[in-house]
Amino acid sequence: MAVPVRPASNGHALEPDTPVPLFQTHVGVAVQNVFSRMYMISADGRFLMSTLLEEGASPITLILNWKPRP
Repeated sequence: MAVPVRPASNGHALEPDTPVPLFQTHVGVAVQNVFSRMYMISADGRFLMSTLLEEGASPITLILNWKPRP
């Protein structure tokens, strides 16, 4: 969120305006747990987020206990 500010009418203070979102996100609350962070800020100021993919994303196939060919 960002809050625009403007000079107050007395010229000696700042008046905050209505908060607005910085950007749209698709942060997935359902996949987050109590110990995980939904976002981090990198050293260069970028926001790094864990997000949900669109509905109907391709499934992941996981093969367990496979043995390579001799």
